[in-house]
Amino acid sequence: MKQLHLRILSTFVIIFVLFSLVFGFFLNNLLSEHSRDRQRDALIEQARLMSFFLSENMEADANTSEIMEQVNNLSIQLDERITIIGVDGEVAFDSETNAEELENHAYREEVKAVLNGEAYGIGSRVSSSTGVEEYYVAIPLLDPSGEMSGVLRLSQPVDTITQLYKEINQSLIIFILIAVLVASFITYLTTKRIVRPIEEVMDVTKELSEKHYNARYSGQGFGEISKLGSTVNELAESLENQMLQIKQNDERLYELINHLVIGVMLLDNQRNIQMVNPAMSRILGEDTSQLLGSSYVEAIKSYGLSHIIERAYRRKKAQNNEIYFYYPEDKIVDANIVPINGKNPGELNVIVLLYDITEIRRLEKVRTDFVANASHELRTPVTALKGFAETLLDGAKEDKEILEQFLEIMLKESIRLDSIVNDILELSRVEQKQVPLKSEDVRVKDAVESTFKLVRQKAESKHMELIVIEEDEMTIQTDLNRLKQVLANLINNAIVYTQENGKVTVKIYREHEFAVIEVKDNGIGIPEDEQDRIFERFYRVDKARSRNSGGTGLGLSIVKYLVENLHGTISVSSKLGLGTTFTVKLPSQLI
Repeated sequence: MKQLHLRILSTFVIIFVLFSLVFGFFLNNLLSEHSRDRQRDALIEQARLMSFFLSENMEADANTSEIMEQVNNLSIQLDERITIIGVDGEVAFDSETNAEELENHAYREEVKAVLNGEAYGIGSRVSSSTGVEEYYVAIPLLDPSGEMSGVLRLSQPVDTITQLYKEINQSLIIFILIAVLVASFITYLTTKRIVRPIEEVMDVTKELSEKHYNARYSGQGFGEISKLGSTVNELAESLENQMLQIKQNDERLYELINHLVIGVMLLDNQRNIQMVNPAMSRILGEDTSQLLGSSYVEAIKSYGLSHIIERAYRRKKAQNNEIYFYYPEDKIVDANIVPINGKNPGELNVIVLLYDITEIRRLEKVRTDFVANASHELRTPVTALKGFAETLLDGAKEDKEILEQFLEIMLKESIRLDSIVNDILELSRVEQKQVPLKSEDVRVKDAVESTFKLVRQKAESKHMELIVIEEDEMTIQTDLNRLKQVLANLINNAIVYTQENGKVTVKIYREHEFAVIEVKDNGIGIPEDEQDRIFERFYRVDKARSRNSGGTGLGLSIVKYLVENLHGTISVSSKLGLGTTFTVKLPSQLI
């Protein structure tokens, strides 16, 4: 902006100086002509007066020497050279030089003009007698009869004539210099006043270009500059609001992408990773955020996924497929590859979307197995009921002993069928969390002892001992009925799968903010390779014993979902032939 300031100032000064020079030139010529004209008129007027004076004195027959003395005095007073020339050109009198020494003046231009009948004659030249450039005016001298008796010539040095002109020129030059200085100073102040708000506007726009959107113009401009400042402020405010909105949208988008369960990866035209979210790292099994700027091949170890990514680049169309990952662990993902246009023409970016459907496929298999297992479990009692009913209808009912035997079997199978149906309905309810929980203060030991009362008869029939050990007195907020249902299933299973004269121990203690309940038996135990499956529906370790005990194979599945509904966890630890321990952890308060 200093350059603009100097440019405006220098332009104005140059224009003003040029204008002053042109104006001075024309004024100089005008004053020069005017000065010469005024001096000529003055000399002519003085010559006429002096001619009239001489004519009158000559008419009165005055003494010629006295007249010449008076003329000489006038010459001194007027500071002018007076010369009297005869009609023959001879000089009769000269106020500055001896007339006898002067040559004939008949051919002087001013004298010649008068002798030729002009009213006056003028001339300008360097005088041969004085050596000074003089300005001459000549008029005729008339005798009483009106005839020309001679020529009166007045002369004045040109320097004297032009002295006023020079003084005016000097004054004009001084005026121009002063005017230039004053105008330059005023221009400097004015341009500074104009440039300063422009500089502030430029500073604000520079701040805006550097993304400092809180910059504002606060200068005291005038006219259009003030409007420009207001416009810049409106622009800055608009940009700040837009950037704030963009930042908020970016933050929302960032949070959304980072909290998606779908893995997101953005690839540029060179197949390099530009963006990745945590879900993608979890699915791929490594921290892909460390590979930003690297090729996607370094992050993706699946040939199938790499193949459809390259196909999306080639065909420029979205691709979809289920991909099996074998490293670092077995997974099934639903892969969607979406090509999008880049910033530059012809540039292609690709978004890789991965959704881990391993659990979905596992649950689908569980449901399929559940339907198959449920059908199988239901078929056994239904087939038994159908077979015994057909046998009775075929005549076996006539035999009282066989009838009673068959009816007992049919009752047992119907009870089993009812248990299976009830357990399936209960499992469905607890899985879908359709049963509301009633929170109340429950002492865990009281719930265990209450459960012991329900199974004590079965335990006594096998001469088993039921023991409760309370290491820490625990009172928690939970649903008492659901807790009893969990304890009943676990304690009943412990009694079923423990030999006679065995023992079932329930230990209660605190672990941080959790109440821990351990149900331990010294029964047959569970093989280590089957411990991960015991919570599956209809899964039995000892199928024959489970059926003989009236079990449906759904008890532990129900227990697992009940514990999860109570916001707890359940785990199992077992050694084959040494017994099994189920550990339930429940929070002290039901959330």
